[in-house]
Amino acid sequence: MNTKNIIYYISIIIVLAFSFYLEWILWIINFVIFVILYSIIFFAIYYAWKTIKKKEILNYKDYFILFVKKISLSLVIIWLILTWFTYYQNEIEPAKMPEYTITNWDKTVIFQAMSHVWSEEFYQTIKENLIKAKQNWYVYFFEWVWPGTEENSQKFNKAIGIEFNKDLYPNFSKLYGVNYQDNTIYYWLVNELDFNVDVSIDYIMEEYEKLIATSTQKLNIPDENAIPIDVSSEIIKTLASLNDRELKVLVYINQAILNFIIKSNETKNLIASNFTNQALFDIILHWRNEVLADAIINSEYNKIYVTYWLLHFEWVLKLLQVDDPDWKIVDTNYLIPIK
Repeated sequence: MNTKNIIYYISIIIVLAFSFYLEWILWIINFVIFVILYSIIFFAIYYAWKTIKKKEILNYKDYFILFVKKISLSLVIIWLILTWFTYYQNEIEPAKMPEYTITNWDKTVIFQAMSHVWSEEFYQTIKENLIKAKQNWYVYFFEWVWPGTEENSQKFNKAIGIEFNKDLYPNFSKLYGVNYQDNTIYYWLVNELDFNVDVSIDYIMEEYEKLIATSTQKLNIPDENAIPIDVSSEIIKTLASLNDRELKVLVYINQAILNFIIKSNETKNLIASNFTNQALFDIILHWRNEVLADAIINSEYNKIYVTYWLLHFEWVLKLLQVDDPDWKIVDTNYLIPIK
C-alpha cells in the first residue's frame, strides 16, 4: 500500500470516528447516505464530461471508491483547519476586553468595555473592579436601553429585523457556552450612585423616524410589512436538535468566532458598515455616544466608572476630545472574557 492510499484510509477512519463521536451510529449512516447520493450526482457529471471529451471512463465502483477517499481527505483537511482556528482563538490567543482609564486632569473615567453575552467570571471580575472603584469615590454610569411603548418596541423590532424579547440574550448565550449580561449585579454596590446613561426605545424610534424623514440620501430601510425573525425561537429549535456532543462542538466553534470578531477591528468595522439597517445603527451607536459623552462632560462627579459596549469607546473619546483636547488614555488593562 502506497503512502497516498494510507493517507486516504486514515482520513476515512478519522471521518467515521468523528461521526461516531457526534451521534453514534446515526452519523455514520448519514455520512454513508451523503456519500452515496453525492457520488451518484458527481458520477453523472463526470460521465457526461468524459463522454463529451471522448476519454476513458471509470466504472461506478472504481469512481465510488475514489470519491470516498477524496471526500474523506477533504473533510479531514477542513476539520484540521477548523480545529487549528478554534484552538488558536480559544486557547492560544483569546480575545481581551479592554478597560481604559482616561482623564483630562480634571475628571477621570474608567471605561470598561462590555458585551451582552460573555463568561460569568468576566462579569464577576468587573463587579469586583467596580466595588474597588466605588470605594475610591467613583460613581457608576451604565448602558441599558430603557423599555419603550409597545408600539415603538414593535417598530424597533421591524426596523432591526429581529424579534427582541427578554429570552433573546439568555437563549443566545447557550449557543456560546457563556452567560448573558445581568446588569442588576452591579447596582447599589458600596453606594447608590448608579446612573443609567442611555436612551429609551421611544427616543431611538423618534430619532430614527426623524432621520428617515429628513435624509436626502437613499436609505436601505427594511419593508415595514416584513415579519421580524424570532431568533430566540430559532435558537431553541437548534438547541433541541443537538445532542450534548454536537452542542459542545458548536459552542467551541462559536466561542472561537466570538474571540476572532472581538480581536479584529477590521471585522467589527465590516459588520458595522454592513448592518442591515444603517440608519438605525447610526442611532443605536453614534447618537448614544453623544448621550454618554455629554453625561461625562456635564457630570458633577469627577471620578466615573463606565460599563458600555466596546464599539462605543473610540467615538466617545473623540467626542470628549472635541470638548477638551486634554482627554487622553493614561492606562489600559485587559480581561479575558472566555477562559
